Amino acid sequence: MKTFTAPFRSACLGALILMGGCTILPESEPLKVFQFPTTTMQQGTTEELDLSLRINTPQAGFALSGPRILVNPEGQQLSTYRGARWSDPTPAILREHLARSFVLHGGVRTVSTDEHSLHADVQLGTDLRRFQVIYAGGPRAVIELDARVIESSTRRVLAYRTFVVEEPLQDEQVPGVVDAFGIAADRLGTELVPWALQTLRDRGTQAAR
Repeated sequence: MKTFTAPFRSACLGALILMGGCTILPESEPLKVFQFPTTTMQQGTTEELDLSLRINTPQAGFALSGPRILVNPEGQQLSTYRGARWSDPTPAILREHLARSFVLHGGVRTVSTDEHSLHADVQLGTDLRRFQVIYAGGPRAVIELDARVIESSTRRVLAYRTFVVEEPLQDEQVPGVVDAFGIAADRLGTELVPWALQTLRDRGTQAAR
């Protein structure tokens, strides 16, 4: 009668687990990746300030720093849409959306982001407070952003404002959620961009005195 050594028995057991892996380990859940809708910002001014503007990636807490699509079903509970995520982390998505909004609207000589590490005369710094679907009071996409226009050379805050935009869901399935966030982000841009540009015009006027 043959006696099998411990290493031999371990090797055989490992082979059996590998052969039957599909029945022992759970299958990974299917994942749908959603691109953020392209901004529909229109040109808003032909007056161009001789300034370079850098859009910094929004600062965000742990839950908002990843690519998951968040939903607040009730109370203070945060959940995510199962099997769905953004194509990039939420702060990066919002940064690119805002940068593109400034480019399309016009008003400054150049627009860049902190991804490029280029010099800029002024910066837009932000804190992302909410970027989620809220069900209390009716399902809607909510974006809350604290924004600061910063003079790069002095690090002086020229203006500060909190923006809150909401867009009701026309469809509660994930594609409808994505559309609602796109509309909300466009509304954010139509409020934030003119505000920031007016701040920069006021800065130029004060400097000329």
